[in-house]
Amino acid sequence: MALSLRSSATSMCQQTCRAAKPSFCKAGRRSVVQVKALFGGGGAGGGGNPFDMKNLMESVKKAQGMVQQETARVQQELASTEFEGYDEDETVRVLMSGNQEPKSVDITQAAIDSGPEELSKRVTAAMRDSHSKSVAGMKEKMKELAKNLGIPNPGALNM
Repeated sequence: MALSLRSSATSMCQQTCRAAKPSFCKAGRRSVVQVKALFGGGGAGGGGNPFDMKNLMESVKKAQGMVQQETARVQQELASTEFEGYDEDETVRVLMSGNQEPKSVDITQAAIDSGPEELSKRVTAAMRDSHSKSVAGMKEKMKELAKNLGIPNPGALNM
């Protein structure tokens, strides 16, 4: 019975195809569509199964390792980089690391002679100057890090 249904379906398909567009008719044969472009078809050079959890976890671990290495490198560079800041008259100099850690303060005799209130203003100005330079340097390093990690638009992250 199933055989007769199939043969009648095939003959109906053939009649319909001949009437419509005979060049596109496959005479009742089923065509099998294989999607190889998206997943690689599993052959040589293919992407394999994208839902393979073992490979996915290995990829995530590799990415985490790379992020940790790059971050450690950037932190080390920032710690060893120094930024100088000065007051308006350049009588006070503040040295700060790329991690915004104050390293030293140099005060000239002229700044000391200006009195305690004026000296405080000059030290504060020099601290602000070195801090802003340090923050700018850190932001630049973070943009480099994001670029190295393949983040497409680091500017969107307010870096």
